[in-house]
Amino acid sequence: MRFPNLFMPALVLLLSASALLPAQSNSFVEAWFLYEQGKTKLDDPDGRELGEALLYFQEAIDKRGVDFPEAEIAIGDIYYREKAYALAEHQYKKALEMPGMQIPEEKYTVLYRLTELHEEQENYWDMDAYLRQILADQPYFSGDEYQSFQDALLSTYKDKGLEHVFRLYRMGNVGFSVEAHAKLGWFYYRSHRFTAAVQHSLFALDIMVTEAVKELRRVQPGFAFTTMEAFLNAALERENIRQYLISSEFFKTLYYLAAATYESRPSLAESIWRLLATYPLEAADPAAVEYADRAARQLESHWVEPYINPSARKIEYPLQ
Repeated sequence: MRFPNLFMPALVLLLSASALLPAQSNSFVEAWFLYEQGKTKLDDPDGRELGEALLYFQEAIDKRGVDFPEAEIAIGDIYYREKAYALAEHQYKKALEMPGMQIPEEKYTVLYRLTELHEEQENYWDMDAYLRQILADQPYFSGDEYQSFQDALLSTYKDKGLEHVFRLYRMGNVGFSVEAHAKLGWFYYRSHRFTAAVQHSLFALDIMVTEAVKELRRVQPGFAFTTMEAFLNAALERENIRQYLISSEFFKTLYYLAAATYESRPSLAESIWRLLATYPLEAADPAAVEYADRAARQLESHWVEPYINPSARKIEYPLQ
């Protein structure tokens, strides 16, 4: 959810009183003012003012006199939009190394940008590495003390099904990792690492359900997960939860969980595809209809999507 930008009016007031502030404070405020000016130019949908935005960000860094990771990231965003990938990556890495990037949310934002940058170039090895860097902070996945939790989650899914998992298991306060788990679930399926794909897709979905149920209980204190259909009926009626599930790609992740599961538990995969194929998704999420259609095709005749080579090594083919 976005909130009104109250920072610009505050900066104007601060600048008007700059004579009352020490020189160092003046530089700090002026740097942020220049940064906000650059953001305004950067947000131009036509991209006609990227050059001016770059100058504002560079001036802001000079004026600040110390590390200014937000401005470094913004310069990286300009290079990214211009497809100058090497320059964009340099900026993002530079920002990551700054002390101000110790705030987890800021760090994850940059790591996800690096992930997208490498995915766009089909450099899946580095994409994987940055996603795993995010998941290093996800205790349910990386913490040694949660190994039994992981084993129980997977065995419950395979033996008793997806709905039973969602009735029993919750992963709170790790919402930052949803995108990383979902992306790795897709990637590991496409690179034929099906067991890992199941694990990551399952983690992503359980976190989404955890967040959605928590929000549902704000308006329905007694709400409890029972079946997927009942959960979706309740969740999709609430606009904020519906938007969360859409932005988190819930239905895409559900599809790829089934696709990765098919190799070891075809009947379990088919039960998930059947839900996707029959649940009325058109009004809730038009983009999800693609995965409902794919699920229906899978039920008619199973197929596997083309293999993605995860190696960082480029394959040189001999000239004919």
